[in-house]
Amino acid sequence: MRRRSWLLAILLLPAQGALSSCANTPTLPLPPPVASVGQSTNGLVLVEGQVLPRAFVNVFNERTEAGVITRADMQGAFTAELEGEADDLLTIWQEHNGETSERKQVVVPKPR
Repeated sequence: MRRRSWLLAILLLPAQGALSSCANTPTLPLPPPVASVGQSTNGLVLVEGQVLPRAFVNVFNERTEAGVITRADMQGAFTAELEGEADDLLTIWQEHNGETSERKQVVVPKPR
């Protein structure tokens, strides 16, 4: 009887190890925001886009070295305005549940 118990225990050990390794699989990184940039009024740049619902969105103007942080709505839509002009380079990223996405860079378009 003891021999069967040991045999069963030995057979189950690899299966338990395989199941526990599933919990250690890495999660996918947060994607960078999907964003469009346009001119607003009074020297401001308008950034609109999509991220994870309720994520914080950071928009940083590399030329002025200033930025804004906003929070996306329940559908993940966001809008941000900051000082800027044509050809400024903006860096945009999202933060959600303690994770930070890759940064995306967008150039402010020239007015039409």
